Amino acid sequence: MVDTMRSEGQAPGAAGDPSATGAKTTPGWAAAIVVMVGVVVTASVAWTAVVLERNNEHRLLQVQTHQAAAVLASSILSIEAPLETSVQVAAATGGDTGQVSRLLMASTGPGRLFASASLWHRDGAGLVPVASVGTPPSLDPSSATARAFVGSAFDRGSFVVAGIPTQRPERVGYAVADPASGYAVYAERAIPADRRVPVESDSAFADLEFATYLGPTTHTSDLATTDVSPGRLPLTGDTARDTIPFGNTSITLVTAPMGPLGGTLGSELPWVLLVGGLLLTTATAAVAALLVRRRREAERDARTIAGLYDRLDTLFGEQRTIAETLQRALLPQYTPEVPGLQIAARYVAGAAGVDIGGDWYSLIPVDDHIFAFVVGDVMGRGVGAATVMARLRFTLRAYLLEGHPPDVALTMCARQLDITTDGHFATVLAGVGDTRTRQVTLANAGHLNPLQVTGSGCAYLATELGPPLGIRETTYAPATVTMPPGSTLLAFTDGLVERRGENIEDGMARLATAAGGPAPSLDGLLSGLVAELAQDGVEDDIAVLAFRWTGDGAGVSSSGR
Repeated sequence: MVDTMRSEGQAPGAAGDPSATGAKTTPGWAAAIVVMVGVVVTASVAWTAVVLERNNEHRLLQVQTHQAAAVLASSILSIEAPLETSVQVAAATGGDTGQVSRLLMASTGPGRLFASASLWHRDGAGLVPVASVGTPPSLDPSSATARAFVGSAFDRGSFVVAGIPTQRPERVGYAVADPASGYAVYAERAIPADRRVPVESDSAFADLEFATYLGPTTHTSDLATTDVSPGRLPLTGDTARDTIPFGNTSITLVTAPMGPLGGTLGSELPWVLLVGGLLLTTATAAVAALLVRRRREAERDARTIAGLYDRLDTLFGEQRTIAETLQRALLPQYTPEVPGLQIAARYVAGAAGVDIGGDWYSLIPVDDHIFAFVVGDVMGRGVGAATVMARLRFTLRAYLLEGHPPDVALTMCARQLDITTDGHFATVLAGVGDTRTRQVTLANAGHLNPLQVTGSGCAYLATELGPPLGIRETTYAPATVTMPPGSTLLAFTDGLVERRGENIEDGMARLATAAGGPAPSLDGLLSGLVAELAQDGVEDDIAVLAFRWTGDGAGVSSSGR
């Protein structure tokens, strides 16, 4: 700028003329130019900072809203799973009201998930309730409205949800049905009359004002929960919205920030730049001060961004912990004792993603000397895969407890899963063993063959491989083997042997080699296998179930199913 004023002071026709120079470079004129340019530049920078700060705040709001929506989506599993499981148990047991009622009571009652729940049956006489637990439902079971709502679950063949504004506090009704068996479960969950719910300080909603609505609209009549006074709704200003699928409808989440999500620095930055620009305009020394200030502000911005990434990493870890907790909650909580057998099992969550997986194992004592077992893997991850896993686990358990051989149980399950409607298929290895004869009958729906470990070596047992469950309805062939005394049978999912870019046969050979070494116990064998084969981390989940014949086959405990 000084050079410019000098050149202007030496305009054509006045080179070296002091009077001409003074006319063009008076203090007032120079100050006016500096002030005009400085104000324009400073105002532009400050306005840009305001726009960037608003955009950054909105992006942070969208990120936090998406995280909060993910938490809501995870919680939906806790609502759907017990109802889906109850319907499957009813279908598998022919509507055994005792078993279904005991299962529903685990999640129904004061302080629990549902206020009331009931089992319904549809036959030639119509749709009627056959058993109920908890408090009386708000929706009269004998009313046409109740029958229509439960009937809609049969029509849709999926989870249905609706608000029930018949009393205060209001309730939300849920229904799920199995059209093939004619059984349905209906449940009600109470929500506060004023819709106000507390928010934990460390939750995904801690820095947000929020409101959830049942359905795609944000009408007051559709309000489900909020952390603000209903009189302040709808939320205004900078808001974000996300939609979470919920049965036949959806939950609409609307959020607004309680304060600056990126800290006070973003809101103060425009004023800092304005003052700094004005100071820069009035004094040359302010240039250096402004540069230092900007550098420090950049460092604070970097720390703020690093903190945001740390927070995202923390949220990622929390969601992964939630997914692992949900997965383990669907697996057996302890292993039953079977005289004549050593039994051990392992489950290791995969390292990829935060979604819940579909691997599982199950051991089912049938009578004093007969036991059954299942190891399976639902393809894919997420709530859908976990739901299918829970259905298959309890359905196969019911069939095997009824005394069906494994090939018949798999054939019956093949009729209840369809990839075109369920979105998933599953590989399953099922078996029934006799501790007296050491005979094991196996049936295989697209799963890896089990490994037999004896004192003379390791070998994979041959089974007739059928298609995975969900591909098509079919029948499965049994294969029977007699286990030598002291031998071990090892059933597992593909996460134990499969590696990216590697042939599956290489992984199977690696497992056979690792299992052939000496182990102090069956539990020690599994610990060693998991430590060796998963030492570099695994992307997929691992489920392993192992039996070792000890020679004592006098009876089977019926606990721990």
